[in-house]
Amino acid sequence: MNDYVGHDKAWRQFATACDSNKVHHGWILSGPRGIGKSAFALRAAAMLVDPENAYASMIARGSHPDILSVKRLPKEALKEDEDIDDVTEFKRSITVDQIRGLQQSLTTRPGLSNRRAIIIDAADDLERGGANALLKSLEEPPVGTFFFLISHASDRLLPTIRSRCQILRFEALSDADMANILQRAAPEVGADELQALIRLGNGTPGQALDFLGLDLKEIEDAMTSILRTGDRDNALRSGLAEKLALKAAQPRYEAFLRRAPSLIAEYTRKLDATQARNGIAAWEAASGLAARAIALSLDKQSVVFQMGSLLASIQAHTARP
Repeated sequence: MNDYVGHDKAWRQFATACDSNKVHHGWILSGPRGIGKSAFALRAAAMLVDPENAYASMIARGSHPDILSVKRLPKEALKEDEDIDDVTEFKRSITVDQIRGLQQSLTTRPGLSNRRAIIIDAADDLERGGANALLKSLEEPPVGTFFFLISHASDRLLPTIRSRCQILRFEALSDADMANILQRAAPEVGADELQALIRLGNGTPGQALDFLGLDLKEIEDAMTSILRTGDRDNALRSGLAEKLALKAAQPRYEAFLRRAPSLIAEYTRKLDATQARNGIAAWEAASGLAARAIALSLDKQSVVFQMGSLLASIQAHTARP
């Protein structure tokens, strides 16, 4: 567990339970997607089934027989030479048949330990029948069996499931923890891109890694210049709109939409109360525009120009006498 970064509060809560030898059989790991819940679950499971760290390499490969992970299955059966990590399309839900198959596995003894850990990733994906089937296992868990339910929206889980589990809440990571995780995951990243990824990630490393290698500093510099100068001749926002409207620029466009509202919020926090009202209005408009842009497939060039105008509007208001 020494290589796990961040979420100290959640880890202390779990470790305290382990030290007391009164580990609850069910745990809900609740927090935003990409914040590190899956990694935490695997390490917590390893602590339970392999406390002496004798099978670390087996756990890292996902082949330890006493750590079982249940996820959505691929839409199509894997080809002979295809790896699950290469799959991009999955079924909509974790099915009741998957949970019943899991329950059948639990009728046998653990293989290498006297304990077994089950990771449901994510419990939000359980179809109704699967959730009800899992509930039965949570109500009468086999001896030495522990469940980790990863959830991006735990309030949507069945109340009966929530009531039978302890909840660990995962909050945004500090910039220092983000830097540590991102440097481990992508040691080739330069200092400028690292800082851009940290800002874009908003404390969520998985979100930041989605935008790795996109030269985000160029986008960040353009948005910052619009904020500071007001872009009176429209040159900056026009250039940005032209670049991000290209089909090949879709990932950078999505990064732009995610970053622009938070950049406005950061800038607004530095303004006095009177000026901040304009910043808040721009942030609300930018957040709404970003949400609509993807959901409604709005014209990308028009969206980027509008977003640039919202960035520029803050400077226009603050520059008035």
